[in-house]
Amino acid sequence: MLHPVLTLFMLLLLLTGLNHIPPELPLEMVGLDMSNNIIKHLRPKQFLLSKDLKLLNLSSNNLQHIDTAAFAGLLHLRELDLSNNSLQYFQYSVLEDLYFLRRLTLDNNPWICDYNIHYLVYWLRHHPSVSYTGLICSEPQEFRGWRVEDYVKTYNGECPVDKYMEENETGQGAEEGSENEAQEVMGEMGEGQGQLLPQPIKEKERNAFEIIRLS
Repeated sequence: MLHPVLTLFMLLLLLTGLNHIPPELPLEMVGLDMSNNIIKHLRPKQFLLSKDLKLLNLSSNNLQHIDTAAFAGLLHLRELDLSNNSLQYFQYSVLEDLYFLRRLTLDNNPWICDYNIHYLVYWLRHHPSVSYTGLICSEPQEFRGWRVEDYVKTYNGECPVDKYMEENETGQGAEEGSENEAQEVMGEMGEGQGQLLPQPIKEKERNAFEIIRLS
């Protein structure tokens, strides 16, 4: 329940003592500070009516999970602070509604560097106008302290499928591949090569005498 001194016309709203997102938020606010609460889970469309929101601070909660469409409706959001939480990765398409985001703060979250983290790096790569901080691997042990972007580069470098795709995109290795294929084909022919090659058509030998039977 909102504090009684808050009105629908406030531009900046500070909420404390929360373990969930309030169901009814003021419509006219442009800034919402819900830091230092105990919110664990963001569910779909909880900010759907906050169309004018430009700043959302959810730092220092206990956020562990953000559902797809949790940020639906925040078309004008420019700054999102998710630092000092318990986030390990983002579900696919979590950020797709944030068309005008310019700053994303991710510090001090236990990011796990496995395949699930790739969506976040992919989204940031395709939104170069977004400034972000704090994307550092926490687990597994061999990648602890790495920048998540560097981990993803290493992953792609070791993946044969990704390497094959990169070679096809750049045109590298095409000539070598065709030459190797030709050599493999010739090797498979082996000793039976002569039998596989086209042979001239042999004409049927004619008999010296041809017998014609009349009846």
